Amino acid sequence: MFKKVLRTSLFFICGLMVFSQSKKTNISSIYIPAKQELVLNYPSYKGFIIDIWNRGKFNLVFSKVLKENDSIIRTKTLKEDSFNSFFIDKFEFMRIKNELLVPGKISYKIRKGSKPKSNNFNKNSKSFFLVNTTIQNIKVYIPGVKNPTINSNTRLFLNLKIGQSIFFRFGNDMIELIKINDSIQNNSQINLADLVDNAINK
Repeated sequence: MFKKVLRTSLFFICGLMVFSQSKKTNISSIYIPAKQELVLNYPSYKGFIIDIWNRGKFNLVFSKVLKENDSIIRTKTLKEDSFNSFFIDKFEFMRIKNELLVPGKISYKIRKGSKPKSNNFNKNSKSFFLVNTTIQNIKVYIPGVKNPTINSNTRLFLNLKIGQSIFFRFGNDMIELIKINDSIQNNSQINLADLVDNAINK
């Protein structure tokens, strides 16, 4: 009983801190005490997107939890100094767990949003997010489509036909980062830094 009250109080206090900061900036920062959990829940939203940066020196565990029975839908470990985005449906909430003996720190931004409807996409195409977790802006080249620049710590939503390639300019050469294929899951997130690293070093 004591642990449950402690977690609820922690969320209430943190929620006030975050709310007061969000009026001034789009990005809020907060510490998660050792061996504690932080719950992010916005019941007035029909769904929301949360962009999260792990500002600490250790990994944190993120879980999407179903409100009805407190069951975990999806769990992801966010490594130190990394970024990710999550869509939280109106029937879910986000739980961030710090399993370590030292405080963790995150920065995050909440955006109203809805889950992309996969049935709107052609069966011969794939929809996904290209995520730039680096501190640099990265320009990619998609022949016949566009040549977008993906800013630092942001992501770009793409819907591309199977067989379409994405390229990156390395010196005077254009190197292929990825060719769209059936193995890509709709609405998945692909790390741009990993694609560039693999393409340069293969």
